[in-house]
Amino acid sequence: MNMLRNDEEKQEILNRLEPTRVIKNCISVEMMDMLRGVYASSEKNFKNTGPITVDYFPRKPPYEDWWLTVDKLITPYIGKHSTFTTNFYEVEYPHILHNDDSIALKPRLHKTVVIPLEISEPTEFAIFDQCYLDGPVKLRHGGTPKNKNHDKPTTYYNTDLTDNSKLINYTGKDFDPELWEDKFTHYGIEKFHGLSIESIVKWNPGDIIIFDTARIHCATDFRKQGIKRKLGYSIFTAKEE
Repeated sequence: MNMLRNDEEKQEILNRLEPTRVIKNCISVEMMDMLRGVYASSEKNFKNTGPITVDYFPRKPPYEDWWLTVDKLITPYIGKHSTFTTNFYEVEYPHILHNDDSIALKPRLHKTVVIPLEISEPTEFAIFDQCYLDGPVKLRHGGTPKNKNHDKPTTYYNTDLTDNSKLINYTGKDFDPELWEDKFTHYGIEKFHGLSIESIVKWNPGDIIIFDTARIHCATDFRKQGIKRKLGYSIFTAKEE
């Protein structure tokens, strides 16, 4: 896989890594209703990987009024930024290990803001110490590429990374089997090889989750709680001075 960024560009991103934060009770009922309404009234993408999504790209004006409201809310928490992609996602199956990036834009990756919108009960969300800075990937350590993703130009079709040793901060160690059994049985334990937990946080409507966009992350296996569906909104930002 080709390098998307040079060493200096990567180090600039890594120097800004911070602990994950959860801002409790940050999203009002009115704002959640507004965002659910945007999702309900928008054209859906039925992705070949399972999720139903709605993409919004606030890269240049004019902006939608609802987006200006959201951006005003998150700015005090993440500082000056631009936003290269946002998406609503409705899922019945937990997200697997991946990062968020753009080959076309090569952003100075900053923060991802996750806004949980609907779920039958709170679940959890995992962020790892490891990063990948050469484009969007899904981790399939020890496997073979799925190929179905590779002929799609849109960046949400991540490339399959079949060797976790290419990750920044790769530990080379087996993943904790008890933690895997408790949290991550939706995805084979071998895919977690060399990973270590940065944070496991609650995914709860009303809160927002803020973490470094460079980090690998995934859902926990909410199916074990009997949860059938969740709806959220994610915002992917780049650093601006």
